[in-house]
Amino acid sequence: MKDWYYGKSGQQYGPIDESTLRVRIATGEISRSDLIWCEGMPVWLPLREMPEFFEPAAPPPIPSTTDLPSGEAVDSTSPYAPPVSGLTGNQGSGPPLPKTNGLAVASLVCGILSIMTFCFCGGLFLGLPAVICGHIAVGQIKSGNQQQDGHGMAMAGLICGYIGMGIFLLMLIGNGASYSYRGF
Repeated sequence: MKDWYYGKSGQQYGPIDESTLRVRIATGEISRSDLIWCEGMPVWLPLREMPEFFEPAAPPPIPSTTDLPSGEAVDSTSPYAPPVSGLTGNQGSGPPLPKTNGLAVASLVCGILSIMTFCFCGGLFLGLPAVICGHIAVGQIKSGNQQQDGHGMAMAGLICGYIGMGIFLLMLIGNGASYSYRGF
């Protein structure tokens, strides 16, 4: 298996295996304009010039220095040199992927349960924590400088929590109106 390296924002990362590279491409951590390289490639190439990472067809062979026409120089405009063993610097597999905010998950779970159990007071007792956790999570995610994911989960938890509490309150109002209508 090949070891891949990629360059992003002036930093070189790697080695990583191809499956990790594909995951980072799929999550958007590595963009089409970022440069990638593996042993056997004469130069660093922008990811967009490597169709094997975007098309399900069989990948074409990686060009080597012997494939260059005679007299053609290797492109030296890349800010990255081929990785060499023994160098110091960032040899890690790249920056960590963002973590999902725990309060966003809690908000979503409580919000869904508040809708499912609204008739057993769950709308109030689970909807309120869903709303509180959701608001806190949204605030943490917005101030986290892209280090946490889960904004969509937090918003879904907020919406479900409000719906669960709303249904519960409508049931209380309806029950109160029905109670006073019967004259009891």
